[in-house]
Amino acid sequence: MGIDHLSLSTTPVVLLKGDAEMSQGTGFFYVGKYGEAQVVFLVTNYHVLTGHAPLEAKPPIGDNIVFQFHKSHDNPAEIQTVRMPLFTTESKPVWVQSASVPEADLAVIPIPADAFADCKLACISKEWTTEAKIKLRPTSAVTLIGYPYGYFDRTNALPIWKTGSLASEPDVDFDGKPLLTVDISAFPGMSGSPAFAISYGMYETEDGGTSVGGARKFVGVYASMQMLNEKKFLEEIHGSPQYGIALSQSLQLGHVWKARLVDEVVSSVNIQKWEAEIGAKLG
Repeated sequence: MGIDHLSLSTTPVVLLKGDAEMSQGTGFFYVGKYGEAQVVFLVTNYHVLTGHAPLEAKPPIGDNIVFQFHKSHDNPAEIQTVRMPLFTTESKPVWVQSASVPEADLAVIPIPADAFADCKLACISKEWTTEAKIKLRPTSAVTLIGYPYGYFDRTNALPIWKTGSLASEPDVDFDGKPLLTVDISAFPGMSGSPAFAISYGMYETEDGGTSVGGARKFVGVYASMQMLNEKKFLEEIHGSPQYGIALSQSLQLGHVWKARLVDEVVSSVNIQKWEAEIGAKLG
């Protein structure tokens, strides 16, 4: 069965408080390399795990999450559901944020190896950015893979692909932050979606030439929509009738934290310290 690798690398992320569902977003699996060892991470937004922006001094609205791995690439309906606490017994968060960009709406969680012991993993890695030489420019197509309003192929546990275009200069940090803007129609539940530039057939390369055969480039992590006067999480737009999603108020522009920031955060994780604090083996 020709199921795309990227469809198998994403997962719904359901935030719970006890057993009560609080919200749902998107996450994806990313491999970090530490010498000879490899560690699998769940990558998503900070607000998907907490319900709040990183710099807001508010308590998290949940305490555990549920996500899923595919057990088979031939039969995607075979999944393994994982329920994971968000805090250690000492109340320390299990996720890691950016130290260099504390306002970045990004969080990564190392996943204990026994959580996916019987699964067929589909992950992305730094190479999905560095080895894909697609030339990016404003108007380049960008695809988000996620779960809008929790809608997806539940029979086969496969996500939805939504495509828009780059709306800012990709080689420039938007507003001085490692951000891109994308012109796309996105909805609650897609926060944390991986963003890709995808080309089939012939495409322009970064050196000004052309190549054939198709390529995929990991661009970053989708986080929020821009309203006329402020940035809003998709979930906030859905939950705040006074803002709504009227075209007169929404710019239909989304924020994507760049792929290099994902790799920076993953590379910063002290694996030995995390294993000691969590009491679980990684890799």
